[in-house]
Amino acid sequence: MKPLKKIPFFLFLLVFFFCLHGWLENYDFISSSEVLFTGLFIFFGMLLLTAILFLFTKKLLHASLITFFIALWYLFFGAMHDWVKSISFLSFFKRYPVIVITLLLFTLTWVIFLKFRKNLHIKLALYINLLLLIYCFIDVFLLIKIQFAKPEEWVADVVKFDTAKVIQKPDVYFLLFDGYPGTASLKDSFDFSNDSLQNYFTAHSFKALPVFANYDLTYFSMSSMFNLQYVKDDFDNLHLTQRDFQKRGVEINHAAIFPIFKSMGYAISNFSIFEIDNKPSLSKENSFLLAHSILLTDKILHNRLQRDIGDRLGRIIPFWKSSDFYQHSIDNKFAENDLLRTAAQKKSSPQFVYAHFMMPHGPYYFDSLGNKNPFEMISHYTRWDDKELFVSYLKYINNRMFSMVDTIISHDPAAIIIVMSDHGFRSYNSTALYQPFRYDNLCMVRLPDNKHAAMKNKWSNVNLFRYIFNCEFGQNMPYLADSSVLLGY
Repeated sequence: MKPLKKIPFFLFLLVFFFCLHGWLENYDFISSSEVLFTGLFIFFGMLLLTAILFLFTKKLLHASLITFFIALWYLFFGAMHDWVKSISFLSFFKRYPVIVITLLLFTLTWVIFLKFRKNLHIKLALYINLLLLIYCFIDVFLLIKIQFAKPEEWVADVVKFDTAKVIQKPDVYFLLFDGYPGTASLKDSFDFSNDSLQNYFTAHSFKALPVFANYDLTYFSMSSMFNLQYVKDDFDNLHLTQRDFQKRGVEINHAAIFPIFKSMGYAISNFSIFEIDNKPSLSKENSFLLAHSILLTDKILHNRLQRDIGDRLGRIIPFWKSSDFYQHSIDNKFAENDLLRTAAQKKSSPQFVYAHFMMPHGPYYFDSLGNKNPFEMISHYTRWDDKELFVSYLKYINNRMFSMVDTIISHDPAAIIIVMSDHGFRSYNSTALYQPFRYDNLCMVRLPDNKHAAMKNKWSNVNLFRYIFNCEFGQNMPYLADSSVLLGY
């Protein structure tokens, strides 16, 4: 018992509990090595702060107690903020300036209290050490319980595919432009006909497929497309949780189309925001995705600030502006470069190439001529409903899109090229939950022999790859009934 009074085990135990609890919450979606690395990084930071404070206090226990309090609210800020927002009479504290200033004042009070009540340091150390030991034992027990429980593995429904019917194996390029609206919504909602796009794709032997999105959120839309089926109804569609998105991420990674392509001898190339076929995503820094160690660190103070008010902080602190706000633009460029490099390479086997571009998804980084829009003009998410900004950005994206397709055709004229979006424009300035144009999306398909099958006047994304397999790979897959699902979170 004596060591618990004098040794600040609570510094290590706090990090241990933080990582254990985060791992427990996200057990199926994060590896032990990612938990360990994150914990070591945080623990090193806490030791460094303790060493700095020791220079002023000259007492290890005193410095450790100050570090503990700062680390406590810094690490668990997101959980604390979510709790405050859920209590109506605490609503005043949900504003970031208020809650952060309040926590800083509490920290100052704690420092003063420790300075003048040194006789309580040993009792506080004993209490915190014991409390965290109890919490850690509970979480270790729950983790062991999960380990011995039968793991719930998601497996896509088997879709029959007869490789014997496959005659030719052209490369397949799947270019996904996130949130690109369809022709109908651009005409009706933006008074923009988008003729340059229609004319370009017609001239290059593309067929516009009359599709609409089944879901207005990317995770769900991509899961249903890649798995050739609707997302299993295991969620409350108007009250989605983080776990619902994590499940969709697993479904995308292990989707049904990848084993089908691999059974035909295709290599899979991933230049997207998702992991697919266990191939890593473009960037682990993209705040759009909650995966891997981000699941542990998402609720830490600086990550919450970056995610929720990074646009405002960017006006004051350049670091925020460069580190997070432009990540989509950085990833888009990486995806484009990787796509063009792959198209130009000689291939020993057929390729399925998936490139996912976070555009015209906001922010609207460029104008129609490719000039960078001022940060102050586009930084706040409310500018996403600025239709003039959006249309200007869309014109710029069209030129990028045409350049990519030109390059692919020049190097691989016999390829299947799919240019489409996962859903339509979502940032309508409306309080209505259901807006049909949110599901109106782009879908242009170029088949090497232009052998398009008959289709209905209107059908949906879930049938896209069934259509491709039927047209080009000799299959006879039935089409699913078409519908859209309203989602909210």
